Parts: sequence; structure tokens; C-alpha cells
Amino acid sequence: MSAVTSPQTPSAPSPRQGGPGSRRYDADATILLVGFIGAGKKTLGFIASAALRRRFIDFEESFQTKFQSSPQAFAAAHGFAQYRDAEVALCQEILTKHQTGCVIAGLGVTASFPSSGVLATFTQQHPVIYVRRDKSDIQQFIGGDPAKFERIFAIGNAFFESISNFDFFNITQEAPPRAESNAHLSLKLKEIERVFVGFLRRIFGKPELQLFSADAFSESHTYALQLSLCDLEADDFNLDALDAGADAINVLLDHQSYSDEGIMNRLSRYMTTLRKHTRVPIIIDARMDERKPHTAYRKFLGDMTRVAPDAFTLSTACSDIRKEIHSIKGHSTMVVLHNHTEPLGVGSPDALITSIRASFDDSSFEAFHLVGQSAVAADTLSCVALRRKLRDILNIPVIAYNNGPGDRASKILNPTLCPLTVHSHITAELSMQEAQHALTSLSLYPKKKFVIVGQDVRFSLSPPMHQSGYNSVGLPHTYIHQEVQDFREIEEIFRYPSFGGNLDGIAISLPFKTDVLPLLDRISPDAQDIKAVNTVILDHRIESDGVRTPFYHGYNTDYIGIKDCIYSHLSPANAIREGSTALIIGAGGMARAAVYACYQLGVRRILIYNRTLSNAQSLIQYFRDWARSREDKSFHLDVIESINDPWPPNSRFPTIVVSCIPGRHPDTHAPVELQISDQWLESRTGGVYVEVGYGPFKTVLMEQLTPWSNKGWVLVDGLKVLVKQGIAQYELFTRRPAPIHIMRRAVREEALKHEYFHMW
Repeated sequence: MSAVTSPQTPSAPSPRQGGPGSRRYDADATILLVGFIGAGKKTLGFIASAALRRRFIDFEESFQTKFQSSPQAFAAAHGFAQYRDAEVALCQEILTKHQTGCVIAGLGVTASFPSSGVLATFTQQHPVIYVRRDKSDIQQFIGGDPAKFERIFAIGNAFFESISNFDFFNITQEAPPRAESNAHLSLKLKEIERVFVGFLRRIFGKPELQLFSADAFSESHTYALQLSLCDLEADDFNLDALDAGADAINVLLDHQSYSDEGIMNRLSRYMTTLRKHTRVPIIIDARMDERKPHTAYRKFLGDMTRVAPDAFTLSTACSDIRKEIHSIKGHSTMVVLHNHTEPLGVGSPDALITSIRASFDDSSFEAFHLVGQSAVAADTLSCVALRRKLRDILNIPVIAYNNGPGDRASKILNPTLCPLTVHSHITAELSMQEAQHALTSLSLYPKKKFVIVGQDVRFSLSPPMHQSGYNSVGLPHTYIHQEVQDFREIEEIFRYPSFGGNLDGIAISLPFKTDVLPLLDRISPDAQDIKAVNTVILDHRIESDGVRTPFYHGYNTDYIGIKDCIYSHLSPANAIREGSTALIIGAGGMARAAVYACYQLGVRRILIYNRTLSNAQSLIQYFRDWARSREDKSFHLDVIESINDPWPPNSRFPTIVVSCIPGRHPDTHAPVELQISDQWLESRTGGVYVEVGYGPFKTVLMEQLTPWSNKGWVLVDGLKVLVKQGIAQYELFTRRPAPIHIMRRAVREEALKHEYFHMW
């Protein structure tokens, strides 16, 4: 079929990883996207195909190939009944033939009920995703009389819900200003790409690592931001609150919310909104009203798993359906929720523990959430003791606290997912700053000190970026800079890490990122591969003689900053695929990080240009040896000797260009006069240009690339790289999610103050 983008035809038994209907699938199970015309199935299908390296099959194009007619024309020429028969036959053929390794988009012009038998079998063993969209947008595509549209929509919506097992809401992209370039228009689609691909990875139980902080369900004093659908729907809700440092987001639903007939449309829409604006786990927390029938609650629990939440709660009042929900929850974490009518730990705590143990004698849940009522401050320690005892008995994460204004302390001392609110003016509620300050005042959260060392670090924007993040969430930490000209000064810091106060982390700047390696006790695999470290965490270990000695763990977050900037600015048209090529300018430590970043993104063809040819050759030889050690024969690196050389004919034009050279000479501070051949930039779809350095000057290379922004090139300055790598470094240092918008704003303000070049 011409609709199939690969000649391969995978054939394998139907995936049965978790059994029919379990929402657990083999890694290569085919994905089917269904929904109304105009919902965006084909676009999302292309995105999924490229990201997951799968074959793409479009139903409409397959129909055109098989019958030499579009579905619309076929129906007009032969009548709906004959079209329906053709649709069912083709649907059965495609779904039977392509059980694995594919992404299939669409079912035809209209929803066809005879197809549902074929689909029902397929849905039991494959993810079938109902792609939702604004009703008004669907109406624009379908057209016709409003009353007729309502009937069509009601029938179609019921059909698509009945044949699918997941919901994804494709949020409509607002029309941008006319002056905006096509490259920037495509980046708006990039946001949905990131959210949708993340959604698919969660369905398959392989979510990408987005945070370097502690596990949200750990006992490291993590926080959950409490939000209702009404909060999200409020006109004045500030979406920046979603990435303000909480470890998870609890989406709270009351009886009225989850009983609403359109709840799944609302929920899927706001799950997409949340995923666009936060990286932390999302927990769906439906609170059952004991005074009302449980029917709506039970139905919602079954439906809610369609949005693939990271976790969800299930009330003990419905413990009889716990195993049923567990069998269809996919990879979501199930948290059993028990509302106790008295303060926790007061009265007969042993009786409560016995009751809990008797009720939950299986392993169908992964965490336990216990909420007490009507407590006073004196009840706090009883609550704390009960939580610890339950944790030891159940051997799973336990969240336990009392509600009400009389015992806020029990929430603060609950170390797992302490509930926070954006409305901290309410007496009974907590903000993160309040909770964090309380823990610090009780000496339960230590003050930490971090330092960035290197040459010219007095110009670094890292200290204000990190410090603003600490201050915004109430962390008591400090981040300072220390200029060093000789590596022996760094050795001295490592030898005596308590200079001027206890030191918990060191950011290594130029030119010492490789020299520092021998001083470290452990190096992360990424830093080991790159042979450079820019982030060092100081820990301690107890020796056999009881002596407490420092232990240094090194990481590289430079490559993370480069990788994230490339990915987030690379348009879907330039999605990385076989043959994608990158150009790295420079051959120093940052160039190593850039090569590694491109490799991690899937680029297997990289060219290096550097003024000193021998350095470029050394860099290439290092990564050739590295690839050989991994038995990766697909990784190809070559050098471009001169800017006057034509682009190698055996390589595609690059869609990724990363400049790893400083914008100015370190001694004279004069701009580095370097341009590349315009011929190297002739990718028909443009690409992304990333600079890793920042400073007061717009570099000569950036000046050269600026006109190319009208030809599909997206330009990324070094301040964006700074923020991206700073997010990872912040989370490694603090074990807390970074408040991204706060750190980004601090960098922007400092750049304006110091008159640094920026492209905000």
C-alpha cells in the first residue's frame, strides 16, 4: 500500500503481555488511533511513527490504494451500504495483517458499527486511542445543520468510546501572528508531540525520565499540589503554578465532577493541559461521597484508566472492585484511600491497624493513603507514629495526615506527598514555602551550600538562577561562585570540602571538566562516556573504623541541556530518523557533550568542524572507539577540514547544528570571527541551530544564521541551554523538582541587567 511508509510487514502473534483487556501490551503492539474527521489522527500518527520507529498506515490512503477512490467518492458513487462493506473488509484486513510494529490512523469516513466486532477483538490486545478534540473544531470539519451535527456527534462519540481503551485530547493550536515563521509554527505542534509521545510511553510502561529529583512516593519530604477541575477551568488560574516545585499533582474530583456525563472529555482535555505544563506525576484522586450511591464512582474508576494517569486513588468503601480495577489499570499506580472519621492514632490505633491488615491481604495496590478528621495539634505525634507503624507493616509507601485547621503539623511531618494548595491563605491549607520553612526550623531539612568553580565564573548566571529557585520554594540553600585559575585550587576544595561552611555540591566550569575526573569516587555512565563532569555531589560514607569520609559523585548535565534544546526546538518535519545528520562546531569538552547528546537523540551521522584539525580528529577517534566498544556499527563520524569544503555528498544536509566554541576570545574578549559555508545550511526543511555559550555579544555565527530563520531554521541561544542544564543540576543537587518558570525568569532578568545577548 502507498499509505505504508516502510516495505517491511511485521508478523507476530497478537500481543498478550498482560492478558486481554489488561491495558498491558508487548513493546511492539500496534497502536490504533480512532476519532472524528479533523481530530488530528493522521498528524498524531506520523508523530508516533517517527518517535517510536514504527510503520505508519493511514486508513484513508489505504482505501484509496485498494479501491482507486477516496472513501468519500466511493460512498457517493456506490452508496453508503456498499461503502460500509468495503470499509469493514479493509478494516479487518489491516487489523489482522498488522498486529505489531505499526501505528494505524483512522477507520474511514464515518464510524461503522459492523466494524466493531473486528475492533473489539483488536482492542483486547492493543492500545486503541480515541483522539478527542474541541467539539467546535469537529463541527467545522463535519459542517451541516447544528441539530444534525449534534446527532452525528452523539452517535460517533458513543461509538469511539465503545471501541477504544484510551483517550487523548488533541488541544487545538491557536493561530499565531502572521509575522511568525513557519519554523516557529511547527514548534507549536512540538508541544503536542512531546505530550502525545509521553502518553504512549506511559501506556507501554516505559515513561521517559523527565526528573532527576527523588521519587514522589519516597519518604524524602515530597509534595503533592491539590487541584480540582474547577481550578483548572478558572480564567485566572496561573499555569506557572504547575511547575512550581511540587513532586506530583493531585487532580481532585468530587461526586458532582465525576458524575458529569462529559467527564471523560473534560478529564482528557485537562490531562493534556497538565502534561504540557508539568513534568511531575499526575494522580487522579476521586473522592467518594458516602451519602450518595456508589454507582457513578465505580463507573468513573473504570473509565479513568483511559487517560493513563501515573497514579489514582481507590476508596476502601469500594474494596470489592479493587481486584477488578487492578486488572485493567495498565501501568498506573493504585493508591488505596481510607477516610477515617477520627484523628489518626488517637483512641484505638491498634484496632485501626488490625482492620487495615484484614481488609488488604493482597498485593493489588502499591501505596496507602490515610486521612483523619477533627484533629488538634496535640494529635500530631500520634498520627506520625501510626504512619510509621503502617509503613513497616505494609512495606509500601504510606501517606497519612489529619485534615482540618487544628493539625497542619501532621501534614508537614508526613514525608510522602504532603498536600499543598495554591490557595495557602486558607487556614487549613499549606504552601510549599510554609511547609519547607517549618521543616527547616525543626532541623528536619538541612541547609545546603553549592558553589560553581572555574575561570570567569564571576560572569556566570548560574548562581542567581539556582538561588531564585531555592527561594521560591522555601529551600534554605545557597549557591555561590568561586573563581579559580589553577586546578590545584579545585584539588584543595575537594580535600577540604568544608571551606567556609559545609559544601554539598560543586558545579565545575571551564576549563576543568575533564581534569576533575580523577578526584571522583563515582562517575555517572553518561559522564564516563563523555569524559567530562560539570556537576559533583558531595556525600559521605562511614568507613569500617567508623570514620565519616567524603564521597564524590560526578555527573554531566551539559549534554542534557544540549539534548533538551535540540529536541524541544526540532520541528516534527525534522524528526530524527535514519540518515539524519548533525554538524558540531568545536572539539572541546562541550563538543563531546554535543556529540553524545545527538547520539542519545538517535542521530547516527555526525560531522565535526574545528579550526584545529587535530583536535577534531582526536574527538572523532574517541567516539569511534567508544562506538566500537558498544558494538554499534551504525555510528558514523567524519571531519570537515575547511569551511570552504563542500558538504560531503554521502551525507544529508544537517538539520542539527551545534556551536560549541566561545563567542569571544578568553584573553582579549574580542568576538570570535567564525562563519560556516552557507551551502551547509541548505536542508529543505531547515533545522535547529544551538549555541552553548552566552555573553554580551551576538556571535558572528548567530549573525550568519539569523536570516536563515526565514528558511526553517530555529535559533537557540546559550541562555536556553543554561536553563535546561540548570534544571537537571538543580534536581541532582536538591533532589527536588525544579521550579522552571522561576529559574527561566531569573536568567532573563539577569541577562537584561548585564546586557547579555538573548532571544527570549
